[in-house]
Amino acid sequence: MTIVDTALHDSLRALKLSGMLHTLDARLTQAQAGELGHLEFLQVLCHDEITRRENMGMARRLRRARFDQTTTLEEFDFSFQRSLQRKALGPYLGPELVSGGRSLILTGPPGVGKTALCIALAYKAIQHGAEAHFVTCTDLINRLTTARRDGQWDAVLARYLEPHVLVIDEVGYLGYGPDAANVLFPVIDKRYLKGNRPVLLTTNKDPRQWGEVLHDPDLSAAILDRLLHHGEILKLGGRSYRQHRPGVMPDLPGERVSGEAREE
Repeated sequence: MTIVDTALHDSLRALKLSGMLHTLDARLTQAQAGELGHLEFLQVLCHDEITRRENMGMARRLRRARFDQTTTLEEFDFSFQRSLQRKALGPYLGPELVSGGRSLILTGPPGVGKTALCIALAYKAIQHGAEAHFVTCTDLINRLTTARRDGQWDAVLARYLEPHVLVIDEVGYLGYGPDAANVLFPVIDKRYLKGNRPVLLTTNKDPRQWGEVLHDPDLSAAILDRLLHHGEILKLGGRSYRQHRPGVMPDLPGERVSGEAREE
């Protein structure tokens, strides 16, 4: 390594350009072999730095999301879950998920892929640079209830308002305390008012039954109204993935309920 090479390494390290530093030796070899001109050398080094930062950002956002599993849309088995076609998810696959505040409720029996699909959509949002967070409805309600009791309401609530995409899993799977709707409503309402903070939910209950689940029909209706203003319900059916046997395929049509259709 020449004195110039050593100085360049030291400069990149001081500037915290680790992407360039990581590939510098290989790029210098290419340049010395005549494979890269001066401008090409600089261009590929910049590209190396951008790629490394994008990868680090993606990894950081995935850690913050706290998914209980990592499923991508490409890994989701639409050949088994035939009650839903991929094209129905078009509005949720690009930046418009966040920019349009497009919330989504996936409903259906256990095991049909609701959680995996919500995580896949949130993962796609992360690829577009968004922050996401995953929480079960039970944990969300318990943490907010405890925060209100302990005088930490604002700080804990903020955790669920900041991420661009919030995944609330298993609405209605377990019983909740009497204040469930009172602590869940502010999360949905404040995210709705921001306009670019969609919520992706999974539930095994018909959303019209949430009043019983959350112990407040009026607040539950208000929650649903905000979710569906720019969002919709997709119903998944079929056999549980956990009971999947090769050659046995469900044949149940999917159902879609949008905010626009509900208002007609």
